[in-house]
Amino acid sequence: MSHFVMISRHTAESCPMNNGKTRQIALEAMAALPEAAKKYGIKIIGSWSVNPEHLFIQVFDAVNLDMVLKFSMEPSLLKWWGFNTTEIKPATTLEETLKLIQ
Repeated sequence: MSHFVMISRHTAESCPMNNGKTRQIALEAMAALPEAAKKYGIKIIGSWSVNPEHLFIQVFDAVNLDMVLKFSMEPSLLKWWGFNTTEIKPATTLEETLKLIQ
């Protein structure tokens, strides 16, 4: 399994805290996450929100990036992309990085 970080940003105007339409989309997407993750063999390590910066971060374990991309394109999650700019990046743990540099 590999680690992946998904970083999503939205504007203050489209923030689910202030916008009823995106609030509904966010609630539906968050409810669909466990089932979609299971479908693609993805383990959700954690999710964090940095509210003042309109930033949402999720960390996943997945077989490969292709599975994460397929997961993120599930119809139940696809609307998330409509009001967020999202990046998906491979990541390594500190322990893995130390092995690489030793």
